[in-house]
Amino acid sequence: MKTKNKELEQFAFQTKHLEGDNEDFLELLSSHVGHLIFEFNLLEERLTSNIWQMISDRHDSEGVILTHNMNYSAKVDLFDRYSNYVQSIYDNEIKLHSKLISDLKECGRLRNMVVHAEWNTVDPEGYAFVKFRVKKKNITQEFVQLDENSLVKIRNMIITTYNHFDDYDEQYSKLLRS
Repeated sequence: MKTKNKELEQFAFQTKHLEGDNEDFLELLSSHVGHLIFEFNLLEERLTSNIWQMISDRHDSEGVILTHNMNYSAKVDLFDRYSNYVQSIYDNEIKLHSKLISDLKECGRLRNMVVHAEWNTVDPEGYAFVKFRVKKKNITQEFVQLDENSLVKIRNMIITTYNHFDDYDEQYSKLLRS
């Protein structure tokens, strides 16, 4: 995805695209955003289910109690810590672990960027305001090109990460049997 940063002017709205009709563009993207959210929810459900299975393969209640009201990034952290703990006990590593954790974090970051983008600021090139960057000497506004291709790439990454759980589950089960 392409990004561009603009120095904050006197007022933040001065660097945002607020003119022109972007309804057609938003209409085109809305189904992609919806599918992306759907796929992300499936990914989070799979992550949660894996945590429950790691905690107990006999019932879900303990896992539900631990993960209830837990946000996505906290679940990724719990999954990472618990799996690392099990790997250290068995003195064996799951090769896919680091990549899966990294991909889970990136999926969460990208999903948040899409969900929290200021879609009403989308310019004709598809750049939308996503966040402020505050440094010691300056404040910039970050704009990301969230066009059809970008949203499809993000959705595909989420689907690919979801599918990596199949291999991960297999490696985790093999670890427990060793």
